Amino acid sequence: MSIIHMRNDTGRRCGSFVRYEYGADLFGFFYLDVVQGRKHRVRRVRQLLFDNPRDFICVLDRDLDRRDNLNYVAIAAAGKS
Repeated sequence: MSIIHMRNDTGRRCGSFVRYEYGADLFGFFYLDVVQGRKHRVRRVRQLLFDNPRDFICVLDRDLDRRDNLNYVAIAAAGKS
């Protein structure tokens, strides 16, 4: 599983975050879980399953672009080199 973690530190969305968890399962399907939260409140917003890698990349790219336009910034993973 891979994770993209984005946080917003501007405006009224200050303190909110979005986490994209994605990967492939044993059957060759790609999955994408979108988790959204603020401080200690966290909820899974979407849970998607793809059989085509092109569709998976397009949806992930569109979501990341939309979050970037809302001033969300990717956070580097701690402890990874």
